[in-house]
Amino acid sequence: MIFLQPNWIIAFVCAFVFYGAGKQNKGIPGGKDQSLFWTALSIAVSALVIQLLGAGWILVLVAQFVLFVAIGIVRSFRDR
Repeated sequence: MIFLQPNWIIAFVCAFVFYGAGKQNKGIPGGKDQSLFWTALSIAVSALVIQLLGAGWILVLVAQFVLFVAIGIVRSFRDR
């Protein structure tokens, strides 16, 4: 099965982590629940990296880290 390969398992674990991080955003005053949006971004990035680049689990983790940094940068500019 394709979804039992290590790169897909790591992609789904990262999506779960982004879901939890999006829920934590709700605790900030004026913050919205962004869990589904962040999860969708995580799955989309993973799918693009795996399908288009044929990447393994290391590149999936790198892509998720880049997504995490990008979300942080966007949030820092938005919160000003």
